[in-house]
Amino acid sequence: MIIQEQISETIVRTYSDRGVMIHGGFPEADYSEALDPISAGRTYTETDIPIPSDEITDEEAFNIIMGRGMPNDEVGSGDLPEDD
Repeated sequence: MIIQEQISETIVRTYSDRGVMIHGGFPEADYSEALDPISAGRTYTETDIPIPSDEITDEEAFNIIMGRGMPNDEVGSGDLPEDD
């Protein structure tokens, strides 16, 4: 179900209580949540697209701390440059 919460005198927060993306707004697109001016009167519908998780595993966090980057990191292998 779409949930709308007034979070200030002028702003409304819209999200799904099912953990899925919502569609609508301006520009019209899919969003995990939306913050809009109440006066805009924007509407949203639920999609069937799950909200992606931003969480990482303990191993991924360790690799980042150790400078190894993430698995399948397209930027590089995460190797540190060698001292000259």
